[in-house]
Amino acid sequence: MTSIPSRYIPPELFKDYTMNGKIPVFDWYLDGTKKSVIWTNDYINEYVSRMTPNNIANNCEGISGYDNHTCVNLVKAFNIYDIKNKNIAVVVSETPWIEAILINLNNRVTTIEYNVPECNYDRLECKDYFNFFEKNSDAFDAIVTYSSIEHSGLGRYGDPLDPFGDIKTMKVIHNNLKKDGILVWGAPVGKDALTWNAHRIYGELRLPFIFENFQELEWINTTKAQCFSAPLDRGAYQPIVVLKKM
Repeated sequence: MTSIPSRYIPPELFKDYTMNGKIPVFDWYLDGTKKSVIWTNDYINEYVSRMTPNNIANNCEGISGYDNHTCVNLVKAFNIYDIKNKNIAVVVSETPWIEAILINLNNRVTTIEYNVPECNYDRLECKDYFNFFEKNSDAFDAIVTYSSIEHSGLGRYGDPLDPFGDIKTMKVIHNNLKKDGILVWGAPVGKDALTWNAHRIYGELRLPFIFENFQELEWINTTKAQCFSAPLDRGAYQPIVVLKKM
């Protein structure tokens, strides 16, 4: 879990990572491993004080790691699908910006991480992906994952190399949702590509495997066709998509 990420795709895994060579590979290497993370109450409260629906609507929420457009789309999804006063998981989160939005909507939040932050905040728990989430089921009314799934199995954050890590993570998310539970999902969508080891881009080839066993309810403020029509690149727009467990 703390090993240095692999600089190159291991030759024996190349075929699986590229879906038999159908997915082009770009180079963008990052080391996201961390020894320890501490989320103090003051640290979380600073996010909670800024990431209110009103601040986001007025483009004055400050730094979140993503732009105001993303925050607006998340709040829109939470409002439309009544993600309030619920038991919610956030899957992999470097900073608690999504958690803060959810806390401001009176949710009870659990952050799922490979490198679990130390935290004793009243309405936020932090749990280990492998020791808790993989072994859990039917626990959450809704799950939020943004800019996370596309990293699973690439080793960037110290996770084990696995060409199917993202697909497996989606199955674990499915297992953790209650019946008809909602998944608010965001990851790069465009022309299929693998940018090693930064992320995947989901297109017409791989996205169906990611959304398997989910019903697509809504693409917030965009369409799938618009995302797929973008030029091939090592990066891509990250839409907010609302899915329902089937």
